[in-house]
Amino acid sequence: MPSNSRTLLSATSEEWRLAREDLHIRNATDAEHDIQIKIYDDKEWCHTARYHLLAGQSGCSVSLLQDGVYKVKAVLDGQHESVAAVTVSDEPEQTIFIHIQNDGIIIEEGVTPSRP
Repeated sequence: MPSNSRTLLSATSEEWRLAREDLHIRNATDAEHDIQIKIYDDKEWCHTARYHLLAGQSGCSVSLLQDGVYKVKAVLDGQHESVAAVTVSDEPEQTIFIHIQNDGIIIEEGVTPSRP
């Protein structure tokens, strides 16, 4: 059953550091953006949500998914689309990472450090 959670935890919160991070979104631009995300396994939708990110905002969702491989679709501002298969587990390098930069959107596996 899909969840409709729209709450992203701040990357600086203690809860984020203690919990399992399954989805991380980072807006590395100087503009606000809307993003629609759909995550599904081979059989069903596991998570769908819409987020509004301010310039430079990052956030995450924790304990959202079971370990496994998921197909992730993200649409930025109703125009730019990205699709990828990502493995999710307790390992930090197996997290869905959605990165907004230069008015484009990239989905990767594993969160990369932000650049100053």
